[in-house]
Amino acid sequence: MVKKERIEFDENISPLSPLEERIMDFLWTNGPSPIGVISESLNVTMSSVAATLDRLVKNGIVERRQEKVDGRRKFVYYPLLSKDDMVKMFVENILDRLVENFGDVVVEYFHRRGIRQ
Repeated sequence: MVKKERIEFDENISPLSPLEERIMDFLWTNGPSPIGVISESLNVTMSSVAATLDRLVKNGIVERRQEKVDGRRKFVYYPLLSKDDMVKMFVENILDRLVENFGDVVVEYFHRRGIRQ
């Protein structure tokens, strides 16, 4: 049996987990930062921040670079997308999934609403 991907929506539609969102907001506001600075600023354990950043790196949202910070080599994390680009990518992904799953119904809805490309 082929399992179909479900589209689920809740009150807080976000492409990121709550901690991912906090970390990204920190990076967008403060710029590239090492784990220790992020952890301390958000009052979250370093292991939680490290695991979350690993996930963000794997998903191509954050880049990890080894740099000299305070005389020591540390990983510094850079956001690869602006907040606006992240939102656009998320909305496009949702719309693509809706069209893939519901095709003509979605297209007709947008035409009725006067929303055109």
